Amino acid sequence: MTIWTSNRSLILGLPLVLAGCLNSPDVTKRDFSLNRPVPDTIAVANQSVVIGGPPGYCIDKGASRLGGDTAFVLLGSCASIARNVSAGAPTIPGILTASVTRDGNTDVVGPVALERYILSPDGAAALARDGRAGSVEILGTLRENGAVFIQLKDTSPNDTPGLADTYWRALFNLNGRLITASVVSFSDKPLSAQAGADTLRAFLARIRRETPSGIATLDPQQ
Repeated sequence: MTIWTSNRSLILGLPLVLAGCLNSPDVTKRDFSLNRPVPDTIAVANQSVVIGGPPGYCIDKGASRLGGDTAFVLLGSCASIARNVSAGAPTIPGILTASVTRDGNTDVVGPVALERYILSPDGAAALARDGRAGSVEILGTLRENGAVFIQLKDTSPNDTPGLADTYWRALFNLNGRLITASVVSFSDKPLSAQAGADTLRAFLARIRRETPSGIATLDPQQ
């Protein structure tokens, strides 16, 4: 499946991308001044997809990669990013990420095929921070509304302190793009399986609602 090999770092290597973003100088030297409003949605990938999260989550531009026809978007607490407690915070705290592949480099793959690959040794290796299938434990998968939901635990070394090893992902097609959305909790405030899944559902719903053309129709048996 060329979709995985050609986009591995963007789609499935998110823990590495997330670690790089959270540990970069841009995170501590954001371009947001005190009390400055921060966006809760942003159009990316040549305006083809609009990313937004559940209430209380805002876009961290300093920790995102927004240029060109691909994108990596990180969302956190609005209050934390704006450095203003009155900006609001999510009921369920965590870090959200979304990656979007480029036009012309995305085969429209249905949820059954996506799930099959994720459950394969190659898929597990692609999900792992260290690239080893044995480092990842798939705790559960679910196909829902054209998306594949995954709960997984990555036991490989984590270079981003404070983040839990268990997190949630969903993969789905929208406007000809493959989008990977993730919910990562904090190690000192771990999310329950239900809370993680519900946050991910709300994340996907916001992306689909904000993106003008809506979700692409997929054959559920594909």
